[in-house]
Amino acid sequence: MSKVAELKDTLQRFVQDGCVLCLGGISLCRRPMAAAYEIIRLGVHDLHLIDVAAGMPQLLLALSDKVSVTEGCWHGYELFGHPYMWRNMLEKGPQATGYRFDDLSHYDLAMRFVAGWLGIPFIPTYSGKGSDLWNPELDNLRDLRGKRRKIPLKKFEVVQDPFYMGDSIKLLPAARPDVTIIHAPMAAPDGTTRIYGAHFDDFIHAAASDHVIVTCEQVVSRDSLAKEPEMNLIPSVYVDAVCEVPYGAHPGPCLGVYDYDPWFISDLVSATRKGEDNPEQFREWLQKWVLGIKDQSEYLEKLGVRRLLALRADPTLGYSPNLPRRLDKLPPPP
Repeated sequence: MSKVAELKDTLQRFVQDGCVLCLGGISLCRRPMAAAYEIIRLGVHDLHLIDVAAGMPQLLLALSDKVSVTEGCWHGYELFGHPYMWRNMLEKGPQATGYRFDDLSHYDLAMRFVAGWLGIPFIPTYSGKGSDLWNPELDNLRDLRGKRRKIPLKKFEVVQDPFYMGDSIKLLPAARPDVTIIHAPMAAPDGTTRIYGAHFDDFIHAAASDHVIVTCEQVVSRDSLAKEPEMNLIPSVYVDAVCEVPYGAHPGPCLGVYDYDPWFISDLVSATRKGEDNPEQFREWLQKWVLGIKDQSEYLEKLGVRRLLALRADPTLGYSPNLPRRLDKLPPPP
């Protein structure tokens, strides 16, 4: 059965106000950026984001006032700069912004998704022992616990090992997003998904979720993916919809297809830095590249063919060896 659908229609079907949303990839890499842009255009509000090492889509959704709650372990643009306006949101606090961020370690978040995948209510770990990650006072969601759906009653529970009379151990509640969106190089119409290079936490993100949307560079036949089944990451049984979205991770990279766009990311970070003092600077950027764009096709037309070709990956290396990497000596974009 084909699960191929248009991105906008799919997001309208699955991503509603108040949705608990997970966005695949990590940091700048293979993020479902086209999906994030479309969510902003659709005007969805009150989202609850949860995933590992959040990057551009989570930041843009938060800065666009689409998010009320984020559970994560990091936000940023890597070497491109600091998440300036997002930091200001945290410093002002939820009373002023209506936005809450609760911090966990990368490993804690991954373990929570493993519990969701296994269908168990919680999972034990020693991770973070001796740090403030074991301090119940540092819980930024305490006033929402027991009041908002899919926020557990406690951030964690510490118990004594009941089997070997061992040390205390931390129990973490399972993470079960309503929807996970993953971007991949290719997927079959039935949802079978192939990802090259590092998989990050994408499998457990998908396996723990109620619904999974895969955006991909290309929809290919199931028979072509069956030739090397060990290369496939996400089985069709987990996937609800497949959306063909070329350059769907831009301005981040998609290994084997294209590299990151240093000009675009630098401009975005610059807009958020200026937006600390003048929020209109960021709103102008958002209007130019998201709100004022009809869809992904128009977005690619605005970027231009020469720029997109400059990002294309060498098929042997998986990245673009000629792409300028020195941000202090970045030439004009193609």
